[in-house]
Amino acid sequence: MFDLLRKLEWVAVDCLTGESRMVEQLPFEIGAGEGVDLKLNSQGVAERHCAINQVKGHGLCLIKQEPSLPLFVDGQPIEFCPLAPETDYAVKVGAHFLALRGGRKLDQWVKGLDCTQWTLHDPANYQVDGPMGLPELCQFAKDQQRHPQTLVQPAGLSKGFFLQDALEVMAALKAAARTDPAAEALSSITEREPRLLTCPVCWLKFDLGEIMHLATHDSLRGDPVLGEDAPQRFLATRFNDRGQALDALGLPCTEIACPHCRRALPPGFTEMPHHIFSIVGDQSAGKSYYLSVLMKMLPISLYDNFSVVFQDADPAGNALLNEMKHTLFGAQTPEGARLAKTQLEGGMYVRLPRYGRLVALPKPFVYSAASSLDPSHRCALIFYDNAGEHFQPGRDSAESPGAQHVASSAGIVFLFDPFNSPDFRREISDREDPQLEKPAFDQQGVILSEMKVRIAKLLNLELMQHIDTPMAVLIGKCDAWIHLLGSGLLRAPVTGGLLDLEALAFNSHQVRQLMKRICPQIVANAESISRRVLFFPVSSFGHAPVKLGPGDFVPDPRQLKPFEVEIPILWLLSCIEPGLVPSQ
Repeated sequence: MFDLLRKLEWVAVDCLTGESRMVEQLPFEIGAGEGVDLKLNSQGVAERHCAINQVKGHGLCLIKQEPSLPLFVDGQPIEFCPLAPETDYAVKVGAHFLALRGGRKLDQWVKGLDCTQWTLHDPANYQVDGPMGLPELCQFAKDQQRHPQTLVQPAGLSKGFFLQDALEVMAALKAAARTDPAAEALSSITEREPRLLTCPVCWLKFDLGEIMHLATHDSLRGDPVLGEDAPQRFLATRFNDRGQALDALGLPCTEIACPHCRRALPPGFTEMPHHIFSIVGDQSAGKSYYLSVLMKMLPISLYDNFSVVFQDADPAGNALLNEMKHTLFGAQTPEGARLAKTQLEGGMYVRLPRYGRLVALPKPFVYSAASSLDPSHRCALIFYDNAGEHFQPGRDSAESPGAQHVASSAGIVFLFDPFNSPDFRREISDREDPQLEKPAFDQQGVILSEMKVRIAKLLNLELMQHIDTPMAVLIGKCDAWIHLLGSGLLRAPVTGGLLDLEALAFNSHQVRQLMKRICPQIVANAESISRRVLFFPVSSFGHAPVKLGPGDFVPDPRQLKPFEVEIPILWLLSCIEPGLVPSQ
């Protein structure tokens, strides 16, 4: 064994399959022939395409062995490339993408690579899209007409591959799949992840073929898990000429269910991508009021600014949230505008099986968003109204997993209540707001720390590892504190039918600086969770509430004037569905 290999380890990873090979001897050969150390099965690969070996005067190198076929490293054609330790190399061999690295303790680096999650990096405007599966990402890039030199990167790799090469690789795999069983298996691996679905109720994943159907005939009642009153769930084996599943008595079935919790899934569940938006906050932070106001303001803003139609995708399942919205905006007096506090395992929860035990899970509120200009741009958004207690330390377990949706979310919304912070209250103590009378029991920094720990556990991440999920930190009730920013400082976030990312970044910086001065632990904790964090000033009421009793603060419906409650959601949508909310 060479001295270099005794000191360092080297590993090559196939970025399409996740397969890895340690470099245990030199030369380490890569190709399609027999006896190579890393065998590739795809078009454009020679029997012995390239090798890792020592080159006198250059040290360890990657060397091209087939003169007639190209070898690319970090997007550049090479004859040989000297290899430095602790450096990522993106290698293209035929229709294969490889990641190459040398160093110590490479098992952690390999573990951090996720070849099912890719991002699109546009160097012209620093825009990042994803993560998503590579086939899905390539289709998205084609739809958006992205520049061929845009980079695609698997999660965990610091280097990337050109989009034009990714498109060629995916086309080659599909072409080879028609005649090559091995290539067909490879193609199925690369396309399998985008077909996995996430249940909006229990957050467990399943394949399209595992979906269960609900029996239609009245005599087919009595599910062994859900009880005698529930329609039977079954895996369909018979279908009519419309493609509808038939139950045991031959009636067509129109409802489907999750194979894990067996809860009926929302209408149109398989027809569009579903994105979970997790709203996190302490008790009495105003999550129910925020969600109710959001359902009023978001449809208006989406249609007026982006020609996007936001609709109720599950009227029966959304009945509680719709009732809250109608209560708030249909009231004539403060007493009539009161919303009940969300109770732990109350009406907002349902008991369903998860991992073999009955647990309380929050009911999902599912809405659809579709462009009226281009119907191909559409998705479903899922919200929950969790009790604040579910985000507190010690409340997360297999028996009480009610807030674990944060680990499956496409966007996280953290609602900060300045009136729960003694430090913030001192800054606004001169305001005439009855909320200053309530006791301040501040756990908001602890809740952020708890959320970080939960996400790390559920996603099997190192505690110090950031997630890519965008996170909006909402500093609520800004009608009481926005004067601290100075008059006229904030910029308009939407202009000319586009979300102005520069304005959002500017506004976020102003709010972040204020929070860093008053509550620095909130800034530090939030930015330790996600790589993408923005701060937003919002107010669900737009005025100081009315006090009806101890701890009972409600809006005056005659003064309701919400401030930018929908802007954080527009930003999250621009990150995950840019076809719906375009940005500049």
